[in-house]
Amino acid sequence: MTGMLGSGVVTARPVFDLEARLIIGFHDRFLAGEAPVAQTGSPDLWRWIEENHRSNSALWREEDKARRTDLPDAEIVGCKRSIDALNQCRNDAVEALDNCILFALGRRGGEAAGRQSSETAGAMVDRLSILALKIHHMRLQTQRHDVDEAHMQRCADKLATLIAQRNDLAACFDRLLWEARCGAAHFKTYRQFKMYNDPSTNPELYGRRDRADAGGGAVDVLIPTCDRPAALAVTLTSLFAQSHPDLRVVISDQGEVRRVDQSAEVTGVRRLLVAKGCEVEVHRHLPRRGLAEQRHFLLAQARAPHVLFLDDDVVLEPDLVARLLKALREQGCGFVGSALIGMSHAGDTRPHQQRIEFWDGPVEPEDVAPGSAAWERHQLHSAANLYHVQTRLGLRREDQRLYRVAWVGGCVLFDAAKLRAAGGFDFWDELPAEHCGEDVYAQLRVMSRYGGCGVIPSGAYHQELPTTIPHRDVDAPFALQRGGAAT
Repeated sequence: MTGMLGSGVVTARPVFDLEARLIIGFHDRFLAGEAPVAQTGSPDLWRWIEENHRSNSALWREEDKARRTDLPDAEIVGCKRSIDALNQCRNDAVEALDNCILFALGRRGGEAAGRQSSETAGAMVDRLSILALKIHHMRLQTQRHDVDEAHMQRCADKLATLIAQRNDLAACFDRLLWEARCGAAHFKTYRQFKMYNDPSTNPELYGRRDRADAGGGAVDVLIPTCDRPAALAVTLTSLFAQSHPDLRVVISDQGEVRRVDQSAEVTGVRRLLVAKGCEVEVHRHLPRRGLAEQRHFLLAQARAPHVLFLDDDVVLEPDLVARLLKALREQGCGFVGSALIGMSHAGDTRPHQQRIEFWDGPVEPEDVAPGSAAWERHQLHSAANLYHVQTRLGLRREDQRLYRVAWVGGCVLFDAAKLRAAGGFDFWDELPAEHCGEDVYAQLRVMSRYGGCGVIPSGAYHQELPTTIPHRDVDAPFALQRGGAAT
């Protein structure tokens, strides 16, 4: 196929698998509730097109709800929080889509050729998604039976305009990709940097954070969960019993069989937490793209200066959050963790795995490389090893000591600003959806800059349920250390 560029030069149109008509068809089928047609080409392109459209669709519903005047103020505030989170997901998807398109075009290094387009292909896809929503909902207005003819005619006229606008945008999208393939135009990935979503750059949030910190230390408890509502209810019950008063709980639910918001067990404990003055947010966060992305999403919701990443199958002793926070603030390090004890192993003594290295001075930054001698510290956290060590040493909670770690799984309190400064979980899009070790990799980066440690005696116990991550071929610390993970 050939085309004529503005210079009058006839060029061959290279083969490419992303065209506006396919995107429009995908958008429309999604809104109609129809199964998507299998697409050829890169699955990553369609993954981000779907994520963007899914976010925009959810945004539409939340924006509609936020305009209601018959709802309690607290529910409208919840809508606003959801809108902020969905907007972040929407923009993340646009940036990831642009990266995928540029890679497919061979512009991985950002080489410039031809004119520069200030609007990216990903941004155009986002606009096509919004137009699809407008067309879908305007068409519904033309089919109502509870309005007069004048209303339906006005909506029919608007519908025609929206369709024309989408056709124009589709032509511009195809032309941009055509010109980019031929070297007549280029675009870059533009970062949005939504400062209002970042507690370190929004003065209303970091001002509140400083005031809360002066009052004893606010902690946001961030819990990723998937199809384990009963275990989650037990975990939330142990949070209800915490002595530390300033907690907020944020749950990211990716359950496909048993939703958190439909669980009687979780709802019951959630009511208790709210009655105690603890704010509880539950977000349905789909599609599943791996735990690194889920943790990235949770961190984006955090407002407090301290964040406790807590697995959904953990039981905490009542003073544990207070103990972790005290250690974190005294040391000024990046994280303090409480390793999970599996009490089914209480009779399984493993002396060869129970070597412990105490911090005799202040906690300092350390580089712990996968496979190094320091990496072997992780054996202390297997089975009930920590329980046996603390019992043998006769350590009580008031005798708490800090020790060196390779990493800590399941219950880790971070200084939120230090976690973000070390990159948080921004590496999530470098991993395939099925991976493990994302929490380990994040801790290694924080530990290298700011230091990290574990507390003994531990106050965290594992419910010892089957893992929800059965495929562990891609281990983040090893995959990313090699310079990238296989996709």
